[in-house]
Amino acid sequence: MDADEGTGQPAEFQLSLPPEAEAGVFANFAGIWQDDDGFVLDFAAITRAPEPVERDGAARIVVHAKVVSRVRIPPRQALELMRALNAQLTTWEQNHGPVAGPVPDQ
Repeated sequence: MDADEGTGQPAEFQLSLPPEAEAGVFANFAGIWQDDDGFVLDFAAITRAPEPVERDGAARIVVHAKVVSRVRIPPRQALELMRALNAQLTTWEQNHGPVAGPVPDQ
């Protein structure tokens, strides 16, 4: 429970979730970008196998994905999100072991 900015008193959030959203959506990719109002988090699901292509003489991999949810947050909330995600990841790793990191570039 955090203190409310305006009053300094503890704030208690009572969140509600519509029944049709309870299952959530699957996303195995997240893109994060910024605009003048804050940060945008695009959660996406990869829709088919990556495919190698060559463009302008350079080989690359094209990954096709569909955005399943876009969330816009103000800068202050981005900091709180980072802290909360770090705390949850630490707890998850204590219960399940280390999360495998990204595959290093070859």
